[in-house]
Amino acid sequence: MLADTTHYGDRIAQMFAKMPNNVRINTARAAALGFAAQAMKKEDLELTEAIIEHCVSDIDGMVRQAIAEAVKECEFLSPDIAMRLAQDDDEVSLPFVSLSPVLTDEDLWEILQSASNAKQTAIAGRPHLGLKSTGWIAETGCYSAIKTCLKNETSIIGKLAYNHIIGRFGDVDPIQELLVRRPFLPHDTLTRLCEIISEEYRQILVERNPASERTSTRKILNAREKALAKTLDRRMTDHEQKKASTSLQREGRLTATLMLRLLITGNHSFFAAALGQASGISKKRVVSLTSGRGYLGLQRLYDRAELPPYLYSAIRTVMEEHRKAAHYHPRADKENFRQRLIDRVAEIYGWDDGLNLEDLMEKLLPNRLH
Repeated sequence: MLADTTHYGDRIAQMFAKMPNNVRINTARAAALGFAAQAMKKEDLELTEAIIEHCVSDIDGMVRQAIAEAVKECEFLSPDIAMRLAQDDDEVSLPFVSLSPVLTDEDLWEILQSASNAKQTAIAGRPHLGLKSTGWIAETGCYSAIKTCLKNETSIIGKLAYNHIIGRFGDVDPIQELLVRRPFLPHDTLTRLCEIISEEYRQILVERNPASERTSTRKILNAREKALAKTLDRRMTDHEQKKASTSLQREGRLTATLMLRLLITGNHSFFAAALGQASGISKKRVVSLTSGRGYLGLQRLYDRAELPPYLYSAIRTVMEEHRKAAHYHPRADKENFRQRLIDRVAEIYGWDDGLNLEDLMEKLLPNRLH
């Protein structure tokens, strides 16, 4: 949250007006590093944030650059300062837009409207880039940004975005290669790609996206996870959940699809235990990191657990819908709410509404089955 810095303004302005450039740069850098380290008392923190707010408007780009570099990974930077740094000149903003956890998908979409090719490309490489940003890049972004977005296995690209990419650059060999090597492609995209790519790429596509010959295997694996989730859907102590999670991980059955199924069916308790086991931290800590309004904790836990990037957006979406329901519809009809969750996840991956839970979970199994 932005501090009330008005009573510091004149004093800071006078202090910086008398400083030589190199001293201003060093002072700005030191203040920003101290702020990001969270090693100050409340009064000092407010003064430091006031210095940062003053410096992001400094006429010297090197002062602003020093601030951006120092706070690029700061999780509690005010949204106002974050947007000012992100919309600054490329020399200032590129490292910041590449990494800042404060910038939301909505923020990034807004930044992209006036972004240079270099800034588009920097945003395209961000981990877990959301649907709105990837959609803009696919429809309007430069060639370099599209290539980077396709190379970024954690970016969530929707069916419409894939259509835009194929429509704009579908005949370009490097784009075709990146498309066929994506970790997940909607069915419509697969069909359209097969019509325009070479036999070599078509073979890669078939190998990475097995169809009918794997259907029975997928059904068997999905049925096993359904049965497993049912056995976990009972009252268990934290010790029992930890013991069960440890056993499942040892057997290779503590999968992201199982965790997603648990969330959709409302078993939040075992989901937290499972994510804690997979990421190597306590269930209590998982609950703490994922119960806030933001999703930084969830993203870090997910990455730490080394779960498949293509499922992150589904898990985050289900958690987001559960939070909304708890706030606005605490007594919502369970069956209707579950179908809403299924439809929201299906929408992300370009599938039609109306899937049942088993159809959804079967589709979300990894493309490479063992």
